[in-house]
Amino acid sequence: MVWKCERLVYLRATYKGRTANFKQSAYETLYSLMETAFSRINILDFYDRIIAGLQDEHDIRSLCNLMLTKLVVLDPDETARRLDTIAGCFRTILSTKLKDNAVKQEVEKQDEASKSVLRVSLLLHSAIPAASGVTGAQAGQHQVWRTYWEWVEKDFQNQLTALREENKDANY
Repeated sequence: MVWKCERLVYLRATYKGRTANFKQSAYETLYSLMETAFSRINILDFYDRIIAGLQDEHDIRSLCNLMLTKLVVLDPDETARRLDTIAGCFRTILSTKLKDNAVKQEVEKQDEASKSVLRVSLLLHSAIPAASGVTGAQAGQHQVWRTYWEWVEKDFQNQLTALREENKDANY
């Protein structure tokens, strides 16, 4: 199934602008498959698509972030193996600087993208705590994730605090 969806992602439409709709539909199909047929999905290919989606346009990145929040529960081991790659994608999103003359919609999209990445980063950090630690058997693993997490804690401290407070309030 993933192969067919992947082929659909690369499908080119004859009308300009339709390619984005096909890509969006393909990722929505992947999300549905994850919900209904996870045990029959080739997880390696599936994760490759999620990682590719994290580097795509805003709507697809948002959907991939949502899928990551589910994948950390469904397959925490593969999620842990992909943390360094995820960290690279997340760093790129958080490092995006808009032009001074960016319109309000672009600013809001970037703010939303950053908040989504920080929210998923918090979830991954709490779900896979060994990846952020520097001791133990996994000390040599997840170096990129650890560096990313240290950077996020330092440069996005206020946003992380606000998200933690939101999570605290939501749990009551």
